[in-house]
Amino acid sequence: MSLSAKQYVRGFSLTELAVSLAVLGVLVFALPPLIPQVRQMLSGQQSLSAEDAGEALMGFVVAHNRLPCPDTGTDGQEDCGVSDDIGLLPWRTMGLSAPLRNTHGLDFRYGVYRNSNATLKLDADLAVLANRFEPYLPPTVKAAVSHTKPTAPDIYNIASMTMPVLPPTPAVLTGPNAEALASHSNGLDFCHALRNATLSPASGTKVNAGLNAAFVVADPGAADKDQDGNLFDGVNSPLTQTFASPDIPLSDAYDDKVLAMGFAELAGALGCPVAVANVNAAARDAWAAYDEYRAAVFYAYLRDFMYIVRQTNVQINEFHFVFSTVGLAITAGQLATDLALAAGSFSGIGASAVIGVAIGIYSTVTAVIQLTAAQEGKALLEKQLLAAWIQVQNAASREESMRLFAETQLTTAIASDNRGWFQ
Repeated sequence: MSLSAKQYVRGFSLTELAVSLAVLGVLVFALPPLIPQVRQMLSGQQSLSAEDAGEALMGFVVAHNRLPCPDTGTDGQEDCGVSDDIGLLPWRTMGLSAPLRNTHGLDFRYGVYRNSNATLKLDADLAVLANRFEPYLPPTVKAAVSHTKPTAPDIYNIASMTMPVLPPTPAVLTGPNAEALASHSNGLDFCHALRNATLSPASGTKVNAGLNAAFVVADPGAADKDQDGNLFDGVNSPLTQTFASPDIPLSDAYDDKVLAMGFAELAGALGCPVAVANVNAAARDAWAAYDEYRAAVFYAYLRDFMYIVRQTNVQINEFHFVFSTVGLAITAGQLATDLALAAGSFSGIGASAVIGVAIGIYSTVTAVIQLTAAQEGKALLEKQLLAAWIQVQNAASREESMRLFAETQLTTAIASDNRGWFQ
């Protein structure tokens, strides 16, 4: 080997060797904690905390208006048997692409509150969607149904008018209660189930064997700290039907992490109080509009009655006019007879003839006065009849407008119920 070639042969300098050893040391200490995550990436698993699992469950509630049943097997599908309330997270049912596991690649334990009741309004099974909540709504009004309006007056042919008849008593309740239109299930029914759960007795899904919870997620940590042959420590063991309290500190015998969501806490997170209040307010508005419609119906009925009274008065006055005309004719004829008698017999009955003529004159004047009063009364009553007819028309128009308003408010209330907690 020549001297020039030997000049290009080199080894590691002390500085390069030191840097290489430092990098190797960092890799030695950094790689072991990453090994579970690498394994999860290779297997398609998702590494999450108990809080992440809780968020996934909240998303399922918003999307499906219920909590999922637990996976009591290992297929990722929920199992909703009557006694199935604790198991694994049903990741397939929740629409996830891989199982939910902690940073150590271990499965979470999941429990959901289930307390069914044959009476839906009392049901508290949070894993079942049912029609528990129905706002109390007024009947459905689809057409004007109070009555048939009387015919318009014909003041130029009063004699041809038939005797007036009052329309039948108004009937306002014309359809089924609108709850039948709102018989569906959504987030409001889940809110009602949460309310029922707060009033229900303890079930299998409890924290520290005492308090109920809407759902509980237990993270087994990294190892079997209590060395009972199960990764879940303490009461989190699958052999129990309870979960440990979330505030238990970590120790040499316990490394689990528990997330528990209470009924009121979950209801608040979902906005249940505001949603239910909005729907109930819309229902009260619907009832108020319905009551206004009922008042309009009875007012229209009253105006019909007053119109019938005016119409009757006109007909009675017409009879008075006819009688006064006949009476005037009779008295006029009698007066003529009395005058003829008085003119032809001045000898023996002069006094009685004079008296007869006087009575005839008085009767004729009275008949003329009565006829004049009947004519004046007829004109006044006809004006009153026309005014009453206008009132009938106005009342009928208000009745119809209030019916439309009541129908609009009812539709709004049903739509509010349909929106669930998305108010």
